[in-house]
Amino acid sequence: MPRCLRCVLDVAQSVLHRDAPVKLRNLKICRFVPALVICCLVLAPRVSCWSAGNMQATTSKSARQEAIRAISLKKIHPKYRQAVQQVLNDSSLYRRLPTQMVDCNPELFTFLAQNPEMLVEIWRYLGITKVEVQRTGANTFRLTDNSGTTGKLFIVEQSCDRRAQNRIVMYAEGAYEGKPFKQPVRAQCVLLLRSGSFKETNDRQYVAARLDSFIHIERTSIELFAKAVHPFVGKTADRNFGDTLQFISNFSSEAETRPSTIEKLVSRLPRVHPERQDRLIQIAYQSSVLGESRK
Repeated sequence: MPRCLRCVLDVAQSVLHRDAPVKLRNLKICRFVPALVICCLVLAPRVSCWSAGNMQATTSKSARQEAIRAISLKKIHPKYRQAVQQVLNDSSLYRRLPTQMVDCNPELFTFLAQNPEMLVEIWRYLGITKVEVQRTGANTFRLTDNSGTTGKLFIVEQSCDRRAQNRIVMYAEGAYEGKPFKQPVRAQCVLLLRSGSFKETNDRQYVAARLDSFIHIERTSIELFAKAVHPFVGKTADRNFGDTLQFISNFSSEAETRPSTIEKLVSRLPRVHPERQDRLIQIAYQSSVLGESRK
């Protein structure tokens, strides 16, 4: 067996969930929404303030208003401020995905949240997805799912640190062209990514993540259809979000126990900037040192 293929199989077996490999679901009926939730993680700034009642998905008015209050328009770059406000004021769909908590190195989590193209490139290398996310600037990305959806993603405001006390606001715009629609369907989306971390009594680090999504669909007829299927599509998004965080948790565990395996994988991502490759490898070895100190 070629060495590179052996490495892929080795990484796939150890990085992915041992019992149930991560499957990122994809529904044709929701492709008109820009293919970006798959890449973005959203969390809450203070884990201690989240109660068990906040853990489930919701589309409630109170959750929506809280999320809007958490987005400071004054801090958003003027170039995107009006577009973000329009989506918040006139969203066709709103959903707060279930809050997730996973065993994970907070610094690794923050790095992947700020560099979604790297996470997607890892998935592509392992054959998990055909979605492409290409960085086009410091905080801008081009997206495609190679099935009719194209879009652009902009990180318009963020506050992040190594402890995963993060808040990231993203704006995306895109279109889907293909069946069953005769004309392209365009949409805009605002995502609020918030996170926090804490240490358990077993000395393990955990990260809690929350994602709020606001979607505006330009065509009224499609908007009505989207609202009708929202419960079904929403549950799929919930599962995707959980699968994504479980993958990151398993990736973090692999970095802690076998950082050299992560190094081999990351070094085989030609479309990722070498500086970002080196930084992720560095974090992997730091995770290993931290893991050894807990023994």
